[in-house]
Amino acid sequence: MLQSLTTSSVPLPAFGSWRQAANVCGFTIEPVFRDAGIMTSESTAPMKVPPLNLFKAFSMCVERAKGHHFPFALGDSFVFEHFAEFDAFIASCSTLREMLELANWARELLAPWMIVHLDEFGSEAHLRVEMAVPDPDPRALCHVREVALSAINQLIRRATKGSRWLLSVRVASTAPSHQQQFTQHFGVPVFFGESADALVMDRRWLDMPLNAFVPEVHNQARMMIERRMTREVGERRLVEEVRWALERRPELLRDGLEATAAALALHPRTLQRRLQAEGIKYVDIQSQAKCQRAQTMLKRRAISMESISMELGFSDRRAFTFAFKRWTGLSPSAYRDQLGQISR
Repeated sequence: MLQSLTTSSVPLPAFGSWRQAANVCGFTIEPVFRDAGIMTSESTAPMKVPPLNLFKAFSMCVERAKGHHFPFALGDSFVFEHFAEFDAFIASCSTLREMLELANWARELLAPWMIVHLDEFGSEAHLRVEMAVPDPDPRALCHVREVALSAINQLIRRATKGSRWLLSVRVASTAPSHQQQFTQHFGVPVFFGESADALVMDRRWLDMPLNAFVPEVHNQARMMIERRMTREVGERRLVEEVRWALERRPELLRDGLEATAAALALHPRTLQRRLQAEGIKYVDIQSQAKCQRAQTMLKRRAISMESISMELGFSDRRAFTFAFKRWTGLSPSAYRDQLGQISR
């Protein structure tokens, strides 16, 4: 999470995409960046700018756009500029579920304020976008969220070769004045005032074959990304790897340390030792992940307490209730009642 909007800097990914989106919207990007206090550069690496300047640029672009909504134009234009290995990874992924691993790398290298969660509810899968930015301008952040939804939609549409994979879009904010442009852009029902921003798909899409799997190409792309991660970010804390694995593969919540170690290609003792070196126990990470997953599932009234208990690996509803009350101070029923109007 960004610690300070005034002192920290974040990457400005895909400057070429900004330029192309501005052209589509009838203006040039350089004067906007200059007025927002962003010094442009044709460097081979992404520029870094203060978040406040970046959000200001978003708002100015929206104001200057003609005939198009700038965040959607930017999302549709987005490419992994300077990150050819990302495109190689997407092209070599055999399923969308596998491709979603890219979200964690992109957050570390390109968008530290953005977290993409995969929530699976019965026949649906939700790609939920969370913005981990302290005290931003709500209007500017709204535009950033629109770009994120549009860019993810475009990348998956490209990976699925134009298939109509999207069922609906959920937006946390109230309906804006450009509400109609959402429906026109995404081509599916769009619901506002939801509990989170999310792209909703048929869950079966996650594991449908995308490409003929070529292990050599895929492994080479992964290795190139890992090298860049080591070079630009440094060695990632293992605790984040474990959290990501538990979030991406909910079935691991029912199992123990051994299953997660296998998913991370580590020996169980190695995983345990490295987590201890980082000052945390596996059982604590798993409990946090179970709590988060439970809270997400409780937002859907159609999911029974028994189903939640089973998915999280509890022996019965009573054991789940006891654990959830220990985590949150509320019973699952009381927590669900507090949510009020549940998202559609």
